[in-house]
Amino acid sequence: MKRHRKRRSLPTLFVMSAFFAFLFLHGFHAAFAQPVRYEVRFDDTVDARWVGQLRALSDSAALAANGAVSMAQLKRRAEKDQDLFRTYMRSRGHYGGTVSYRIDEKADPVAVIFTVDPGPLYRLEEAEIQVPGVEGEVFQSLTEAVRTLLPEGSAVLAERIVETDKEILELLSQNGYPLARIDQRRVIVNHDTRRVLTRYRVTSGPKCFFGPVRIQGLESVREESLRPRLPWKEGDVFDARLLHRAQNNLIQMDLFSVVRLAHAPSADPQGRLPIDVTVVERKPRTFKGGLFYATDVGPELNVSWENRNLSGGRARVGADSWLSSEKKVLEGMYLWRDFLRTDQFFQLNGRLAEEDWDAYWSRHIGAVVTVNRQFSPSVRAGMGAGFRLSSVEQRSNRETYGLSFLPAVLHADTTDNPLDPTKGFRLQVQTAPYGDVTDTSLFFWKTSTTVSTYYDWAGDGRFILAGILGGGSIVGAAWKAVPADERFYVGGGGSVRGYDYQSLGPREEDTPLGGRSYLSWNGELRWRFRERFGVVGFLDGGTAYEGAAPDFKHRFRWGTGVGFRYYSPLGPFRIDVAFPLNRRAGIDDPFQIYVSLGQAF
Repeated sequence: MKRHRKRRSLPTLFVMSAFFAFLFLHGFHAAFAQPVRYEVRFDDTVDARWVGQLRALSDSAALAANGAVSMAQLKRRAEKDQDLFRTYMRSRGHYGGTVSYRIDEKADPVAVIFTVDPGPLYRLEEAEIQVPGVEGEVFQSLTEAVRTLLPEGSAVLAERIVETDKEILELLSQNGYPLARIDQRRVIVNHDTRRVLTRYRVTSGPKCFFGPVRIQGLESVREESLRPRLPWKEGDVFDARLLHRAQNNLIQMDLFSVVRLAHAPSADPQGRLPIDVTVVERKPRTFKGGLFYATDVGPELNVSWENRNLSGGRARVGADSWLSSEKKVLEGMYLWRDFLRTDQFFQLNGRLAEEDWDAYWSRHIGAVVTVNRQFSPSVRAGMGAGFRLSSVEQRSNRETYGLSFLPAVLHADTTDNPLDPTKGFRLQVQTAPYGDVTDTSLFFWKTSTTVSTYYDWAGDGRFILAGILGGGSIVGAAWKAVPADERFYVGGGGSVRGYDYQSLGPREEDTPLGGRSYLSWNGELRWRFRERFGVVGFLDGGTAYEGAAPDFKHRFRWGTGVGFRYYSPLGPFRIDVAFPLNRRAGIDDPFQIYVSLGQAF
């Protein structure tokens, strides 16, 4: 059956037409009406510190440059700011604060004037927490944490409350309760006493244990290479800190571009919580090339290659080469992870080199075997054995050595970036006894130490104070009995800038002889004034000494200068210009230039 549409009545059509006409005229007026020009002020009675903080929060102030469509819109903005200011004052512990505003429409431009009275600071009377069902020790830890973060008599600040929330859930997740939640946080304000009572009610959820682990994303790396790096056993009480440690362990393998660990949203009836490990493998091979320059040694080419994924991720191999007019070096490295234990690795290094410096000429081949243990994410130590066959010439006197040695090293690093640190410190201690198999009368012990520290002066990474102190000593043999290429040398881009490479210390005519001890110091002020650009001012000092201990009768030589930094995605590109402050006639040039990748230290 054919249906006929019902005709609309004339009154309905009239109402609809009027409605659309209103919308059109309103839009037309909004599009072409002049905006209301205005400015935001604060009453003279408002403290300047509050003015700065509140203006930064104000929508009215932020949008003032574009004006307001109408006075009604301006009032809405002021009312929104009024509520926002009250909330902000409460977050700073001022629960009795008042805010009002008025609009002076006769002013030119229109003035929105806020009157703010923060009132007195309210302080905490007590912080309570209720967590039914948890063990006494866990509850005691929670109570102590809450009272530490929210001590009696302290100002009730929003960031302290948020920090306490986070700490409660972290402590529970570290003690077997990763599914805990804060059901209620009440802040009870007594305006008569100006005291605040904070009460937490927390549901701990079930006691959880580590459940089965599922590893996803592996392609060429074997799963058995990863599992020993998970620092728990199935059935252990759940501890969220172990997830973070496992993530760091996997990242340190240098095999993955992404490493994520997460627990399931719920536990099984036995309380076991499944763990998902998701990884994305990096390309296993890396080829690198670099060109460096310094006025004292000229250009230097560096080429390296590495395969990080041998034997399903258990081993890595690499090669490095350096080529310049003064040196030709080829090095190889083989590393086996999880050697006898998961925090230990075996490493074999080989080196073939020829060096022709002002101080000496040397041709040598050698190898070192070490076992290294990672005691913590920031501390590593190792011991090993090595042999080095060399031919060394200094001032037309050539000697052949077959040195066997037993190296030991301690390395600590708490910095935040290997190429551009802004905080933390680094410590490296190296020591080894040496004996010559071709001349059993030659024995000496060589030790060196460097420690560097970095301080973020402004707290935002723009101004960094950096310093490094180095020293070393060789005991057990006379000065010239120690092979020339095993003595300490100071000077150049790696130590005291402004002086020729290896030029500071004992000399005979034009030949640096090196020393049995040395001291050096470097200080830098690094200013990063743009995202990609920075400048550096530096002061370096040091020298080598003939004796096994520094002899301060000999002059400590200083160099200073300025540097430019370009912060590329690969690391800071460095150009330094250095000037010797204790220039020696006929020996030192007026300045030196150094070009490299990475900070000087």
